[in-house]
Amino acid sequence: MPFTYDYPVQQYLAAVRATIMIQRLSLHPAILEVRDLDAACRFFNEALALPLLLRNTTSATLELNHAHDGLTSVLMLQLSAEHPDSRKLTLEIDRDDFDHFSGLLQAHGALLTESHGSSSPGCAWQVLDCVLPDGHRLRVVSINPERCTPLISRGVGANH
Repeated sequence: MPFTYDYPVQQYLAAVRATIMIQRLSLHPAILEVRDLDAACRFFNEALALPLLLRNTTSATLELNHAHDGLTSVLMLQLSAEHPDSRKLTLEIDRDDFDHFSGLLQAHGALLTESHGSSSPGCAWQVLDCVLPDGHRLRVVSINPERCTPLISRGVGANH
């Protein structure tokens, strides 16, 4: 059965997407081969609110980000008859949107890794890892330096 969206969900997603910035950090091409196109579309719509731009029987194109300069970043899903090789897709989400997406992704089994009150390198990173319906791995990251504890000056180089 083809995957469809409810109209109220589409309105909500359009409002949410107007303010969200998602960018792809993976060096791999933005194409994932999947065995279940409906399940993959449903996951990216429910967990990341990615709007569906184009869809046919063998592929789907989802919008990651529409920049102010008019450029649109996309993720393509391509139906594969064979079991596709597992890939890792890394996306960065703006720190203001991370808590919202963290809840959505954790409802889909994502594990959250973050530090609290640390001043160690990497303290600003928040990372969500989850397995996609076809076995690919999704990593969603956000950088928020306000999460780090400020370094305390120990008087090194200070005049006494």
